[in-house]
Amino acid sequence: MRDTFHRIVLSALIAALAACTSSANVGGDGGGGGGKDGGGGGETTTGTGGGAGTGGAAGAIMGTGGGDADGGGAGDAAPGDGGKAEAGGPHTPVPSLGCGKTNPASGARTIMTGGMTGHYNVTLPANYNPSTPTPLGFGFHGFNNPACGPVSPPGECYGFAALPAITVYMKSLQAGWEGQPEPLAENLQFYHDVLDVMKNEYCVDLARIFIAGVSSGGQFIEQIACRDGASLWQVTAVSAYVDKGADTNCMGTPPVLVTQGATETTVDVQTPIFFAKRNGCSPTPPATYMQNLADMKAAFNMGKADYRCMDWDGCTLNPVRYCISSQMTYGGLTHGWPMVGGKLIADFQSTLPK
Repeated sequence: MRDTFHRIVLSALIAALAACTSSANVGGDGGGGGGKDGGGGGETTTGTGGGAGTGGAAGAIMGTGGGDADGGGAGDAAPGDGGKAEAGGPHTPVPSLGCGKTNPASGARTIMTGGMTGHYNVTLPANYNPSTPTPLGFGFHGFNNPACGPVSPPGECYGFAALPAITVYMKSLQAGWEGQPEPLAENLQFYHDVLDVMKNEYCVDLARIFIAGVSSGGQFIEQIACRDGASLWQVTAVSAYVDKGADTNCMGTPPVLVTQGATETTVDVQTPIFFAKRNGCSPTPPATYMQNLADMKAAFNMGKADYRCMDWDGCTLNPVRYCISSQMTYGGLTHGWPMVGGKLIADFQSTLPK
């Protein structure tokens, strides 16, 4: 009788232990989906908590694991180093009103702006699709030069049309872009009028609008970056000094590339410092600045076209990159758009979040 009682009790204990083990395994397997860094649910002690580990698996698919609170958080897993959208998620284009409109115009175009006729050129990438939102770039010429693009002199905005984007090249309403109050106000209106045309007639990715300018055009993009910085993906200033008023009531802090020539005297390191201040970077140039400048001056004296780029330190808002070129441009010096200008822009844009 006593043996029978003992056998009944032992059988009940074994059954209870098996049930507990089965319940715990449900939680552990579910949480394990997050992989090495994101398996937060696996650390839980109940099936409910571990089951949320499915979220960890989703984080791992994004490329960095599901370790944060959204990837297995219900299992009380400790936060990890992944799960952020900018780290692994693809860019989601923002289509303009022009998406779906076929056969958009390319080449030379005109527009009425402020009672004047404005001239600009549009270049479409070879793979342009009217249903696929495409980045949009503006290239602004130097003082008293023709528009960039098909009619530009050698080196002016060189390589810009090769970027994977719709590119636009406007001709200033006067010799330069940035005189105040004119032609700055007129040219700003001109730019916004053309920008509206591009958004309405072409399939533009509104989250990928960028601008670049050389000399007078470089000062002009400083003004645009101040006023429209919140809607710009990236900005490039080439051989530009800090223009008056370009730091007043600014909105947004887009990533900035500054390129300058090794022999420039009226243009110096104050331009990247100006942008670095806006983007929350260190107030002093990178440690390699003086050596890079000396190297590029030596390269120029030897007739060698070369360049050095450096990223500004400590940027808390958006990055600033500074490049120095030794290539002789117009006037026998280095003031102007270098032949590697388009490549430098492409290289910098490749480092930005997708």
